[in-house]
Amino acid sequence: MPPVQAAGRLPLIGFYALYFSITGIVLPFLPAYLESLTLSVTQVGLLLSISPLLALVAPHFWGHLADRTGRAGRVLTLLAMGACVGFAPLLFVDRFPALVATFVAYAFFASSITPLVDSLALQHVARAGGSYAHLRLFGSLGFVLSSTLFGLAVDSVGRATVRVPFVLLALLTLWSLTLRDGPRPQAEPVHPLAGFQLLANRDLCWLLAGTTLHWIALAPYHGTFSIFVVSLGLPPSVVGSSAALGVAAELGVMFLYPHVAHRITPRHLLALAFASSALRWAGLAVATSPTVIAALSLLHGMSFGAFYVASIAFVSRRVPPHLRASGQALFAAITFGLGGLVGYATAGAGYDWLGGHRLFAIAAGLELVAAALILLISPEEPGRPA
Repeated sequence: MPPVQAAGRLPLIGFYALYFSITGIVLPFLPAYLESLTLSVTQVGLLLSISPLLALVAPHFWGHLADRTGRAGRVLTLLAMGACVGFAPLLFVDRFPALVATFVAYAFFASSITPLVDSLALQHVARAGGSYAHLRLFGSLGFVLSSTLFGLAVDSVGRATVRVPFVLLALLTLWSLTLRDGPRPQAEPVHPLAGFQLLANRDLCWLLAGTTLHWIALAPYHGTFSIFVVSLGLPPSVVGSSAALGVAAELGVMFLYPHVAHRITPRHLLALAFASSALRWAGLAVATSPTVIAALSLLHGMSFGAFYVASIAFVSRRVPPHLRASGQALFAAITFGLGGLVGYATAGAGYDWLGGHRLFAIAAGLELVAAALILLISPEEPGRPA
């Protein structure tokens, strides 16, 4: 690997690994920690819906700032620092109103980290070559290691669930200083509403409709899986091992994607990912065995890995280079913002009302609708890998 290319890759690899190590603890374990504070599952769902609510707005602001200044790396440093400061009150607050304020402060910054680092990674790939998927897989590796080690290290979900992520957020802020900004693809000014103007593309709208519905269907897993496992009388290690197996499968998909991207279009890969997810949720709708639950987690390679790289590939091929950050911000805002807001808010209430098994059955049906929406996109030729 040429020295210049390696110098650009290593900061991105480290950022992905650190950030998703944080996610590997927060995503599977935080819901159960919040419930341990005597909150209802509905309240947990409302707290988890704050991040997607902020994701409807915040990524447009930060994405436009990155495109306008051409300093996505420095914007990421600001986001990491803000997320660290916003997360800090979780170390000691335990009342619902204080938790709401804390989640708002944290989400204003954290909800924009992924689209910004993705845009920076795509910029590096366009400039120096390589594959976005091969950069992003280091994030999945960080997730696997942190979720597995944390699940094995704790006997119950307690304060360590917030202490360890806080330390990692501080390290992420320091590491972000190593990120480098490349030259802007074009010198033309960027309109503040440029991201929204991309919605004139009909196929992009069908993509966003399908990915948003898919993210709604994922909300019962993201928001209630640890609660569901505990309700079955299973130990926290089942949560950690299931998450680790799932992201290990995700790693495999991201590693293989550049080798098969020329044979399958993002449209067809997304439809396959959503159909596989429907099978996964249908299995959880009847599962009680830890072995079966863990085995079903292997389909996470399709539920997230294939879904994410195919979505990034689709957006990168349909959005002009000078609007790369705005395009990724639009995808994040609609998919993770709107989809997460609806998904988390309804998953918490749905779990209280229906229970875990019935909630996963509904998620399976939503995935089939998402697959049908994706097939409404105009046919395209397989292209370069993302």
